Amino acid sequence: MDNAASIGDLFAVVSAATFPELAKVLTKLGAKLSAREVHALYLGAITSTSFQLGPQRLLGHIFGDEPTLGESVEDANKNIQILFGYWNAILTSRKGGRLGLAPTRLPAKPTRDHLLDYARRRQEELIWYVRGIDAGGDDPMEFGAEGQKLLGGIAKGGAYLQACVDVLERTPSASAEDLRKSRAMLLELVETIERIIADLMDVSDAVRREAIQTLSHEAGRKTDDGARIARPVKVGRNDPCPCGSGKKWKKCCGGLAPVH
Repeated sequence: MDNAASIGDLFAVVSAATFPELAKVLTKLGAKLSAREVHALYLGAITSTSFQLGPQRLLGHIFGDEPTLGESVEDANKNIQILFGYWNAILTSRKGGRLGLAPTRLPAKPTRDHLLDYARRRQEELIWYVRGIDAGGDDPMEFGAEGQKLLGGIAKGGAYLQACVDVLERTPSASAEDLRKSRAMLLELVETIERIIADLMDVSDAVRREAIQTLSHEAGRKTDDGARIARPVKVGRNDPCPCGSGKKWKKCCGGLAPVH
């Protein structure tokens, strides 16, 4: 079954899905990405300043150019419900102030291998987070000075994670105390990265709102070559969003937009 056909048959409202449900579907469908990587990809896409980027446009990253999402329309429907529902789960987490990278357990008394695996996983997640932003076609300049600073902070976070990996690889016989300190440092680093991601999402929200306001302000004005920009845009909370998503303004650019 092709991607477009299965999506076209999705009529029900998509409710939030859990991380284990996402992982199960990705394994079942032979996805290219792990659940952690999809979580990071979704976070990046939600951070993008694009008006129309959603999970529908990320299926190629997750499954390749010709994804098979189910053996039947019914099966594909169920799988898509979970794939898209996890997008809604992230939005719900954000509204509840619980936004972060994918849940990854790090034992209280870790071994060196535990710490190496944790740091490498977080590195890979940051790569897919940035690819999620890139999927929206963003230029770093679009985030403004504050956003560019935050993007730089994420890049530094990735560099610090690499430094942790390098140190751990050079110390195969680290003491239990050194491992405990490394664990605390890694957790603090990841917490800082997650705060930066949350702040960058706020910046992205502001950029989208400003773009809509600018469109409304400039609408109807003629350009130097005589072309008229656009008719005035007056958007009520229950009106269709000007971005063309087909959703109401309050559930799209006027706020966090879940997938329906």
